[in-house]
Amino acid sequence: MFPECVTCIVKQTEQLIQRHCPDDKRANEVALDAIRFMASAESEMKTAPALPVFLDDLLERRCQIKQAISDERIHCNEQFLLLEETIRNDISKSINPLQRALQYTLAGNYIMNHQGAMDSLKLSLVSAARLRPVIDDSGKLFNRVRKANTVLFIGDKAGEIVTDKLLLEQLHHSKAYYAVREKGILDEATVDDARHAGIERVAEIKGIPQELTSFSDLSTNSTFGKIYREADLIISKGPSNFWKLHNETEKETFFLFSTRCQVIANLLKVNIDDPVVMYGKRYQQKIVGAEYYETLCHEL
Repeated sequence: MFPECVTCIVKQTEQLIQRHCPDDKRANEVALDAIRFMASAESEMKTAPALPVFLDDLLERRCQIKQAISDERIHCNEQFLLLEETIRNDISKSINPLQRALQYTLAGNYIMNHQGAMDSLKLSLVSAARLRPVIDDSGKLFNRVRKANTVLFIGDKAGEIVTDKLLLEQLHHSKAYYAVREKGILDEATVDDARHAGIERVAEIKGIPQELTSFSDLSTNSTFGKIYREADLIISKGPSNFWKLHNETEKETFFLFSTRCQVIANLLKVNIDDPVVMYGKRYQQKIVGAEYYETLCHEL
């Protein structure tokens, strides 16, 4: 775990408590619980992909807010769905609809659990969708999708899954899977969310096991494990999935995210909130370098 992870997890804890349990004393107690956990737990429990699971469990034990968080996810999905046709029309009018759809899915990742007014969401999406990726392997991504037999798209947050659907519409692959959590962990999208968003019209929806913190740990006998092995191209959405897949060397992998994580921003030498479309081998071979890459894998 990196030092920045402590600050990030405490900040997330405070934000969720303020929204759903406005009790300063309890908020301080839960934040202290989070700090104690990260100071004392086994190293494998403190990796970036494991921290959301810990925080979700902690908040439910101390504040019983899982249903409130679930309601937020549903509301966020519904807000994005209300803008679906507006976004689709903008994509269809673009000179390059595929590139435009990609920029919208990156914009979706930029927006964190939007609960405000629709006008604000629309403005934020349109503004963020104007940004070009600072690392841009989109041409390579589109080329690999055309050649792939099976595409596995791993989704990230609620709400933005609607923009993922619009990208999948443009990719128009005959054998695409869309994978999200089986059940809710904070604002991460679930199988139910994906169905609500209509993902099944463009890809077959699959659930990611709740306990999974690295795709290298997938059981070879599990349903999702078989699909993962079958896929010859993986599209990974969001910073949390980056940490689960950054050491994948056998499969063609592309990372799509808005750089919310300070550690990732430092590694890639980009700024916070910069959009990124990155080929996995670029990260492993050119940015990190073989020697530092091995060190990073041992730290996580």
